[in-house]
Amino acid sequence: MVTQMQQINMATEQVPFKNLKAIMVLGIIETVLGSLIAILGAVVQVQYLQVGALNLAEGICCGIWIIIVGVLGIFAGRSQTTISLINAHLGLSITATIFSMVLLGVDGWVASLLGSVAPGSALHVIFSCLAIFGFISFILLITSSALCCSASPNTCCGSCCCAPPNVPPPQTVQIVTQQPAYQSTPQSQMTPTQPGSYMDGYN
Repeated sequence: MVTQMQQINMATEQVPFKNLKAIMVLGIIETVLGSLIAILGAVVQVQYLQVGALNLAEGICCGIWIIIVGVLGIFAGRSQTTISLINAHLGLSITATIFSMVLLGVDGWVASLLGSVAPGSALHVIFSCLAIFGFISFILLITSSALCCSASPNTCCGSCCCAPPNVPPPQTVQIVTQQPAYQSTPQSQMTPTQPGSYMDGYN
């Protein structure tokens, strides 16, 4: 019996990434926006240090974090990107939204206080800009995370919430071919008769 085994893998082709150009453009915008936030946060920190006041330095922290997310988005948006870069940019974008909400809440509250005490002052304008930049960065980061989520079904959340419908899972098909075995019919064997056995009765 001769048996031949053949394995055919139906999932060898890689699924192409989507939204790469949009991810790169948002990464560039986030890098520029994060730089502006960090610079304005540094100016506020210098102003507070001159008067001996304490500051949370939320502008510097949020700006640096958004810069990191933006630079990672630039690398994740290239044509030679990998699923690891997409997942890293996705996770950091979601984390950075928390920083942007903190920036929006804290600096918006300070800007409202300065608006009633010293409207039109330099600090009032800076805190107002930081609050606006925090809101804009929140929108951009949410958009980046959504684009990364739908970039590929292989992302950490694409397999559960953004995978295309009716896509069968990878399967391995085994084809077994068996050559039929033919059994020959045994031939009848005749036992030769000893010479002279039929003539014994006539002797």
